[in-house]
Amino acid sequence: MNEVTLDNCANEPIHIPGAVQPHGCLLALREGRLDCWSANLGLLLAATPGAGLPLEACGLAPPVLAGCLELLADLRLSPDIPVSLQLPWNGTVLEMVAHSHGGREFVEFEPRVAAGSSIALHSRAYERVKRARTREQLLGLAVQEVRRWTGFDRVMAYVFRHDDSGDVVAEDRAPHIESFLGMRYPASDIPAQARRLYTLNTLRLIPDVEYTPVALVQRDAQPVDLSFSVLRSVSPIHVEYLRNMGIRASMSVSIVVAGKLWGLLACHHGQPLRVPYEVRQACDVLAQLVASGVQAIEGQETAARITEGTRAIGELAGDLLVAGGDPLDVLARHQQPLMAILRAEGLVLTQDSRVIATGGVTTDEAGAIAGHFATASHDVRLTDCRTDWPEPLRARIGPWVGALAICHDAATNACVIALRREQVSTVRWAGKPEKQYAEGPNGPRLTPRGSFAEWQETVRDKAVPWLDVTVRLVRQLQHELRRIAAVRHAEMESARQNLLAVLGHDLRDPLHAMAMLAGVLKAKDVEAKIGERLASTTGRMQRLVSQVLDFSRAESGQSLAAEARLVDLSALVADLVEEARIGHPGVEIRLALQDGVFVRGDPVRIAQAVGNLVSNARHYGQLGHAIEVTLQAQQAKADIAVANVAPPIPPEVAADLFAAFKRRRDSSLVNRTGLGLGLYITSRIAQEHGGTLAYSHDGRHVRFELQLPVAESLARA
Repeated sequence: MNEVTLDNCANEPIHIPGAVQPHGCLLALREGRLDCWSANLGLLLAATPGAGLPLEACGLAPPVLAGCLELLADLRLSPDIPVSLQLPWNGTVLEMVAHSHGGREFVEFEPRVAAGSSIALHSRAYERVKRARTREQLLGLAVQEVRRWTGFDRVMAYVFRHDDSGDVVAEDRAPHIESFLGMRYPASDIPAQARRLYTLNTLRLIPDVEYTPVALVQRDAQPVDLSFSVLRSVSPIHVEYLRNMGIRASMSVSIVVAGKLWGLLACHHGQPLRVPYEVRQACDVLAQLVASGVQAIEGQETAARITEGTRAIGELAGDLLVAGGDPLDVLARHQQPLMAILRAEGLVLTQDSRVIATGGVTTDEAGAIAGHFATASHDVRLTDCRTDWPEPLRARIGPWVGALAICHDAATNACVIALRREQVSTVRWAGKPEKQYAEGPNGPRLTPRGSFAEWQETVRDKAVPWLDVTVRLVRQLQHELRRIAAVRHAEMESARQNLLAVLGHDLRDPLHAMAMLAGVLKAKDVEAKIGERLASTTGRMQRLVSQVLDFSRAESGQSLAAEARLVDLSALVADLVEEARIGHPGVEIRLALQDGVFVRGDPVRIAQAVGNLVSNARHYGQLGHAIEVTLQAQQAKADIAVANVAPPIPPEVAADLFAAFKRRRDSSLVNRTGLGLGLYITSRIAQEHGGTLAYSHDGRHVRFELQLPVAESLARA
């Protein structure tokens, strides 16, 4: 036995039933020849149809044939628009409707059995609907007028929700039947393919659910698409559904807003009921007026929200551009306007490691929420129920199941996260929204609900869904915040470049003077200690300024190295290690070098690069462990390695180890007096000499290797 699911019912091909309802008949032409017809065509119209016959040869009465030809001529002028006419026939009126679809031209016939309502009555109702200013007024007027025109026991306005379930929001009914006002119907009551047909063909009538379908007679076995037919036979499952409700006649009029099925005017009657086609047309026009009114009201509401939101976003953007200080603090001052335009109940703002929350969001909840979206993509992310969140977080987010999040600055991991609480509510279902299994002629299937008695359910863990206009506003907010972040980053970069220039040029001369003063003080025995301290301090400042100048040259594309010459690398490394031992007698430095290694380059820059590596090892190596410096030449490369005992550098730091200012990204580093430029400059010096700088860890030692090409003449030797 195949598994029975709602999908089985949703896949029922209800647009090609192969039959029509018996209160009328149908014929269809393809290329001017009779292609199919309902089996009762001869009975109702005394016709003699035959496959492939021209319409004139089908035995239609002259008035009926003339009406068909007139309809088809009008239809061919505008094939997408159905046309209709009425003609006297056998003491009554024959209502004829033509439409074109799927390469066929259809003509449908219905003998009228009741008088239509007054056109003047319709016109007055249309005017009242046009004057309505709220959705409640529109739908209230619509159900009253449709019931007055048609005589149904009940007419209710049914509005679809975001999950395709629907609420009865207006109702007009006979006193003897129960009210469905305020009830909710599950999405499964109107499957997806039925909603599609309601959108395409906006009016459907079933005069008597106990009808026997009339089969189509076809020229070939190709299914005939009756999506736009007014006589189309309906699904047996739907007929059973109506029987279970105690309904004998039914009519549905679609309310289509902006191409989407927004709602229905659903009509029920306890006895068979025929509604003339012209009255159904009037109901359809009324539903279109309602749809236009709904669209106008929602358009005005959307425009007002966008205007309100744009104004608030503009004020925030202006404040961010003008005000100094941390952007997060500026955003925090705009928390209430942000919550208002996003219709949020809580707000979480993040930047770097800072988190600010408002609206009753606790610190723990804010941390869990911020941590989740910190690792998310940088597009708009939204949730409206607890199951949208990862399982480990569901118990940590408290009541904040609805979230609308944007990342607006990836460099600082800055996010704005609007939040909504779960809405614990009681839903009044029109019967328990579950189906039952049953055996049918084609095997097991799901059957419609047999009870429509009110069934209440408490719904938890769901928030009010985010509307499209809210998502539109949050994208606008994201765009502005990203633009401002780009401006701020550009301004900071410009300011940094200016600062580098100031440090490099305006401080050089005073530092030089201080160094000369220190030299004078060191020559006097009494002030020797003061002179040494001053000399050390100014030396450090000179190194910082030298690094800033080097960085500025590198960023502007200038070369760091002067004219290259032959350099005795073995002697240079030995001298540097000896100077380091003298300057820092408490640090053990082991040297293992190969004599006679020569390279071609700038000896000052090469010394600077090796000195930076030794200085790094001294600052970051574990106390009491020696620094190991080795030099050897192999395969035309001079390999200088500096190693110190230390744990490995974290991967996130190692990823951009040779970038400028990266010291700031690792607060655990010991040396807090530098600018984080040493390895950047060392790497640039290596590149300009045709070499490389690499980092590795052997399980005990942090190891930096500077490789330079051996001087060409010596390499050949």
